[in-house]
Amino acid sequence: MIPKHQEDTRLTQYLNKLLDEMPLSEPSPMLTERVMRRVQSAEIPENPINHQVGKRKQWVNSFVAIAATVLLMQSGIINKIMNIDTGIAQITTYIQHLSRIL
Repeated sequence: MIPKHQEDTRLTQYLNKLLDEMPLSEPSPMLTERVMRRVQSAEIPENPINHQVGKRKQWVNSFVAIAATVLLMQSGIINKIMNIDTGIAQITTYIQHLSRIL
């Protein structure tokens, strides 16, 4: 083993031993109550919503979704039609190969 690796291994073992021997600190008894009170009292700030911008954003999102749907449908259908010839050729070759064997 390389001396550097041995030194690293010994240091890691030493640190692990120190961590194992370290006493655990207990949280204060009121910690849970304080955290829960702070969480419950935290108010979420309300952002003023501009309804005009919201409607416009909905329209843009709708058009993007429609365009993506049309594009996926077209590419999927075209892809299937283009692969029909390849599939038929593969099946024909497989049948011919089987007929030669039999």
